[in-house]
Amino acid sequence: MIFKRFLNKNKKARPKKRSKRNNLGPSIVTAEVVIDGHLLSGGELQIDGEINGNVRAKAVVIDINGVVHGEVVAEDVIVRGRIIGPIRALHVHLLNGCHVDGDVLNETISIENGAHINGQIHRVDDPLGQDQSHQVNTYNSSQQRSVYDYSSENSYEPNRPDFSNKD
Repeated sequence: MIFKRFLNKNKKARPKKRSKRNNLGPSIVTAEVVIDGHLLSGGELQIDGEINGNVRAKAVVIDINGVVHGEVVAEDVIVRGRIIGPIRALHVHLLNGCHVDGDVLNETISIENGAHINGQIHRVDDPLGQDQSHQVNTYNSSQQRSVYDYSSENSYEPNRPDFSNKD
């Protein structure tokens, strides 16, 4: 009851203990959901819908109908669906039928037969490091590359090449 502490003035009101976040289940983006923007979580994310932005969480599962257009950063990443953008994770699992159009920076990776990868795989000691100056690429079906530069801590925007005519 919200007003219980006001009814009993003889007892000192104590704040409620917060439950640990580790006990919560995953946050789920269902198949009919489209999110335009970055998605951040301290726990596990299960993505069945579409994310047009970067995803950062402790663990990320891109399910068979899930699509992410952006960078995915997590300790553990499992891909059954599609990622159009780079992956930076300690442990990456690319499952049969998944599509990754971008570079993968990882400590460990497992790739099942039937996984589709259009990009480079880099084994690095600290793929989650904020000082990661390695540039990774994202590829699309027409083989044009967009270069992502992760040298600055809050860099979410891709470096865009200058195509202006300077003649």
